[in-house]
Amino acid sequence: MLEFKSFKFSLIDTVMTILPVSPGAVMRDASGRAVLLHMGPGRFLVPAPTPDLVRRLDTLQAAGVGALFDVDGKWQAFAMTGPSAERILSSTIDLGQVLASRNCAALHLFDCPAVLARRPDAFDVWVEASYASAFREYARARGYLCD
Repeated sequence: MLEFKSFKFSLIDTVMTILPVSPGAVMRDASGRAVLLHMGPGRFLVPAPTPDLVRRLDTLQAAGVGALFDVDGKWQAFAMTGPSAERILSSTIDLGQVLASRNCAALHLFDCPAVLARRPDAFDVWVEASYASAFREYARARGYLCD
């Protein structure tokens, strides 16, 4: 897992061909798995780096656009599924407001720092690893989590 942080925001034209520049944009692979999330101003989470994407991000880093960080161990991935997932999420955040014009956001869920991404049938969540155990226990107790 990687993170890319640009040194400037708004992003420059060169970057726009490599990164999703719209705040909250998510790039997915052919199977629908999130491979790059624009989670904050100039901040990108790369939960499933492909060799091609890593080469493109390395190119941006070499050009001085930003820095690429290995964050294996920083985030723990979860999938929130089932008919109650949206309702449960709405009990901790205003889900409609947070994802009104975006597909992902960095936020706190049940007091856990997280990145949330919408899928058609579920939500992907990356929780900071030090909070993952508490998040898992809370979510499983309510029956809406599978990881």
